[in-house]
Amino acid sequence: MATLSYHNKRVLVVDDQRPFLILLRGIMNNLGATSVVVVQNGESAVAACRHEKFDIIISDLHLGSDKKNGYQLLEELRVRKLIKPTTIYMIVSADSDRPVVLGSVERQPDGYIIKPFSQSQLNHRLARAYQKRMTLKDIYQQIDSGQISGAIDTCLQFIRLGSRYNKVCASILIDLFWREKRFDEALQLLESLSQGSKTLPWVTIALARTYLYKGNVSKAMLLARKIAEQKLFAVEGLDILAECLAKQEELEEAVLTIQKALNMAPYSLTRQFLAVEIARQAGNFEMAKNCCQAILDQSKKSVHRSVIHLCNYIRSILDAADKAEDKKQRNRYQQEAMLVLQRNRNDELLTRTKEAFDYGIFEELVGARINLIDGKMLEAKRALNETQYDLRTRFEEYPLALAPDSLTLMCDLGEFEEAGLLLDKIKKSDLPLDSNLKYLIQVTEDKQNEIRDNYNKYNKDGIGHYAEGQYEAAYNAFLKAQELAPMNTGVALNLLQCLLKLMEKMDKSDQTLVVKCRQLYRMVDGMRLPQSHQTKFDSIKDSVKHYLERR
Repeated sequence: MATLSYHNKRVLVVDDQRPFLILLRGIMNNLGATSVVVVQNGESAVAACRHEKFDIIISDLHLGSDKKNGYQLLEELRVRKLIKPTTIYMIVSADSDRPVVLGSVERQPDGYIIKPFSQSQLNHRLARAYQKRMTLKDIYQQIDSGQISGAIDTCLQFIRLGSRYNKVCASILIDLFWREKRFDEALQLLESLSQGSKTLPWVTIALARTYLYKGNVSKAMLLARKIAEQKLFAVEGLDILAECLAKQEELEEAVLTIQKALNMAPYSLTRQFLAVEIARQAGNFEMAKNCCQAILDQSKKSVHRSVIHLCNYIRSILDAADKAEDKKQRNRYQQEAMLVLQRNRNDELLTRTKEAFDYGIFEELVGARINLIDGKMLEAKRALNETQYDLRTRFEEYPLALAPDSLTLMCDLGEFEEAGLLLDKIKKSDLPLDSNLKYLIQVTEDKQNEIRDNYNKYNKDGIGHYAEGQYEAAYNAFLKAQELAPMNTGVALNLLQCLLKLMEKMDKSDQTLVVKCRQLYRMVDGMRLPQSHQTKFDSIKDSVKHYLERR
């Protein structure tokens, strides 16, 4: 292995403990580095990388309680492209606990070295990583600039030439094939690598993942079980196995499998999102809630920080409340949701967010969902209408971080027209569709599909009968529509119009119709309505009041 020359290398050292920071700087100076910048936290490291591009970054894993850690720093630097494709990133730590080590290794740093270590050990690790980075720099640079086809061609060229980094190139190539959905080519390469007496574990893992992408769940599951039995690579096998089991609707085993993976390596947002998805599919809303909390906690100091994760956590608590088996349990979840709301009101996540968001409106939407869960539909409806008015007046464009809460309420209250429009906005937006949002969209669409067709039929029939002067038939059709969408404003207004026509023809008041008329009037009167509905209500309001007062 060639000797690494440090004299022209720019080095960044990150450690919250000043004595070790000084020690590392001294080691790098002894190795020949003359440009060594030292900082004591992740934020300062990000700022330093904005100022200059380093050749080597050595970061401690733990950079202070409630601070960005070493692998979160690596993620941010890569996502924001604040390091060069050839930069070496080495994580150092005194922590050898398996969950912590796996959480770091899954981010694929160039090395992970346990304290204490010698100068020669660090030099050996850095030299080995540097040689690999420089040999494959064309591939890394093409990937960094988005030239995926070029990177694939370069990988293939390295493999054909028999480079010492063939296995590394093959691993990179498989990732690129997956990214481009070229699964058949990935499978062909992996099958060629699996020939022989002993297949490398990463090849078996990649084969299982490729079969899963291709929809061959049985083959993926067979390989995943084999991987899960191995000590070193078990967690990757458990992830794939859990996903396969969920696809085959073996949900109880899927939950146990993904929970085992989380116990081994909990510090992965991808794994936590998968667990949320499986837990919801299995109806385990307590587990889904706990995973949403883990996503929030792990993302707060990372490049993935978003107010959406806080919202998703609170939504998951309300989902658990909605599915609770008894009132006591439901109340406990509702109180938990309100407590989380209160505790996070002044959180840094909110004060520093650049996302279009209003915490007060979010609190109102959460309150509306709690009312809905408690069966207080009118209160929920009023809160929904108020929040939608506030959103329209305060924001030029709908703040899509708040859309999921509005969407849930619209769907549960039967406002299918509004829900459909908002659903289209979410799908057309650049809002990241994590598993939480995908789940909500799917649930909403399922509800819509289940009810909407019949609702639209009855509503359309009612409009047709009304236009032909068949007011009793129209009234009955609108009643059927309201049974499916009890708080739908449009149907309520249509029913009021029908009632006026029916009661005008009666010599003697029908008490049943009067009660229904009063109920509908109270439902709409004082409600913040969309302009089209408000105009319609204003046109009949005086007639309805006059009729109710006279009766």
